[in-house]
Amino acid sequence: MSIEKVRENVYAITDGTTRGNVAAYVLPTQIVFVDSGMHIPLMKKFREYIEKETGKNASTLFITHEHGDHVFGNQIFEDCEIITSESTQKAMVESQKNNWTPENLEEWKKNAEDPTALEGLRIVMPTKTFADEYELVDGDVKVIIKRTGGHTEGSSYVYCPNYKVMFAGDNLFNHSFPWGGTPTSNPMKWAKALEEYLSLDVEHYIPGHGSISGKEPLEEFLAYLNKVMNFMKEMAEAGKTEEKILEEADKIEYYPPRREGWKALTLKKWYDVVLN
Repeated sequence: MSIEKVRENVYAITDGTTRGNVAAYVLPTQIVFVDSGMHIPLMKKFREYIEKETGKNASTLFITHEHGDHVFGNQIFEDCEIITSESTQKAMVESQKNNWTPENLEEWKKNAEDPTALEGLRIVMPTKTFADEYELVDGDVKVIIKRTGGHTEGSSYVYCPNYKVMFAGDNLFNHSFPWGGTPTSNPMKWAKALEEYLSLDVEHYIPGHGSISGKEPLEEFLAYLNKVMNFMKEMAEAGKTEEKILEEADKIEYYPPRREGWKALTLKKWYDVVLN
């Protein structure tokens, strides 16, 4: 685990050890964490390190979306307010019923690269929700969490205008093909979200996966996303079949996916949304 000091009062882990990236914003009187990763012991160490380093206590955990690699460390913040969008809360409830079964959780524990990563895992749900936007103000510092949709319907970003740092969650996979095959993934909302990110005064973007960056990877991904959507529309208007459109869209150059099969499933989902 490598803890990066993004700038004064902002820390993050982006080396992949926690699976999904995680971050901490140190405010005047408290610490706000963002996402909890998928490695319980490392998340515990991260919290302890930031609290010791700053002499302040964690008060809040913001959750950007519902996937396990961003929420399975929630139990480390059980004494804090855990805040997410209503859409993400709903998706987590559904996952708890249908996907996060004891059998599945045991299987994930067995298959984890680090066998200690999910020891003692308990699903801890959010304690507070918001519809579209929530602001936390501490002294003269403001932290905003806003839902945009995109990667999932509940996908939200966390932005501190004072520090000029944004945690983009999985709407940003820096230098790799994104996962966009979830049931609520929407490439049109995703593109609008990226446009919003670029319009804000941000110096450091923390992605859900990948390294911290400036605006360049966002501009690159937005250009690719728009190119794919426009290409699909043009091919459909020309009478091409779904099979042909997906075959040709696959040839548009971008970074390789982190997992086998991601690209095909993502392009299929984008096709379904854009053309239906």
